[in-house]
Amino acid sequence: MNITELKDTLSQFADRLKEALFELGIYELCMPLSVDHICIRLDTTQSVDEVKESLLKDGSVISQATINGRDIFIIQLRTPLSFGTWSISGIELPYPKLPSTYQNGWEHVEFILPKAENTAAGIQEAFSTCFPKLSVKSLIAEYEYKVDEPHSKTDQMPNPTIGLRVNGVGIKFHAQSIQEVVGFKE
Repeated sequence: MNITELKDTLSQFADRLKEALFELGIYELCMPLSVDHICIRLDTTQSVDEVKESLLKDGSVISQATINGRDIFIIQLRTPLSFGTWSISGIELPYPKLPSTYQNGWEHVEFILPKAENTAAGIQEAFSTCFPKLSVKSLIAEYEYKVDEPHSKTDQMPNPTIGLRVNGVGIKFHAQSIQEVVGFKE
């Protein structure tokens, strides 16, 4: 899969995200939130290399870190991607972690929860405040729900995250943009 094919499928992924947010009953609540980055999953290192090379024609690497045994790049685009009602400048591009298999394409987006304390407890409290009708118990029963603290040695601050998977769409929430986490300044 190359960058042209990925860009051609971005609107389809935006539609799938919208459907997932509607299913959760939080689409309207998410509309004013910022999306700091979107993740692309690819099944071969060659595909990652090709997409990275294409992305770097309109952006730069703001972070390269090894997390859970594989390299993950964060690329900041000069020209943001239009994604549904959002505009996104950050692209997360992880190398595949073998022997895992991935479906090529857009995998998840990450929203910033306003006024969230940058701790696992703080992000959970902000999530509950922002989406009071969502029950963690029902999210666990019906979907994938997880609280995680991905971290690399080069991060400037913690990055506690709540992750959901709804009908194959990854939806994550955190307190600080990935750009702030990795120390990127424009």
